[in-house]
Amino acid sequence: MSLTPIYVNRKTTDDDRRNRIFDGGLFLYSSPPASAKIVEWARELATAAFPKGVDIRRAHAAMDVGKFVECTGPLKSKFTNDARTKKLCQELVAGMGCDPELTYFDLPRLRVAPPGDYLTTGVSYAYKPHRDTWYAHPRQLVNYWVPVFDGEPSHVMSMFIDYFRRPVGNASAEWDYDEWVAKARFAAAQNIGSENRKHPTPTQSLGDTPDVRIVQNAGDLMVFSTCQLHATAPNQMETIRYSYDLRTLHLDDIRSGRGPDNVDGKATGTTLKDFLRVSDLKPLDPEEAIGPSLKDTGKQFA
Repeated sequence: MSLTPIYVNRKTTDDDRRNRIFDGGLFLYSSPPASAKIVEWARELATAAFPKGVDIRRAHAAMDVGKFVECTGPLKSKFTNDARTKKLCQELVAGMGCDPELTYFDLPRLRVAPPGDYLTTGVSYAYKPHRDTWYAHPRQLVNYWVPVFDGEPSHVMSMFIDYFRRPVGNASAEWDYDEWVAKARFAAAQNIGSENRKHPTPTQSLGDTPDVRIVQNAGDLMVFSTCQLHATAPNQMETIRYSYDLRTLHLDDIRSGRGPDNVDGKATGTTLKDFLRVSDLKPLDPEEAIGPSLKDTGKQFA
């Protein structure tokens, strides 16, 4: 029998939490102080990004899609790359009890998903069911997902927890990370109305698989394995869904090969070089992280 435990505000060590996450568990935390600060920062940036007087939750109703993209693209870039965002993420990960010398994080993303079919491509791409390993992330990653406003069932993520250990036919074998960075990552604003960038999407139907949606309040953390199958839930509300996410990894997990199985990811390349050490923002050296032991034995880390 498949079991997916959900731990709510569980006080435990990071090692224990990662082990449970690698076994398919989900963790929920009620708006830790550092997460609440990131929420406030995201709202501040969004308010500054849109014209004065525009309700940031209903900006789609006040402008055409082109103008919306002109505002949203720089907003997302500012959030990801600003020094304040990095500092707040350092505080968040350290506050979760992670070792700042051995834990690394990828630059966080701000997701902006308008209602209906207003915009589901480019800067507001609606992700199809996927695992992050399909995008060349290592299987040892632990993901944080957080709503910027109180959630509703169509303002969160769809989690297909029954597929944690079950392979899904997908196009990840045709997806290369270096090619994505060179040709697609910075082309989001050009994709309006249709998504021309190649994504590693499923090649099979999930049938009537349960779509689990955990409805969080603003700032609440859902922490889960990067190998969980998940997707952008269709936004059927009248307001824009704002959320942020970041991915973390522990260096010992990479070096030891510990983590969940990569049951179906075949992407080439690796995102390891994008990760920053929590303590001092030093970039991770993939060669140092993987180490000769993994390369010599042929163990799959991604």
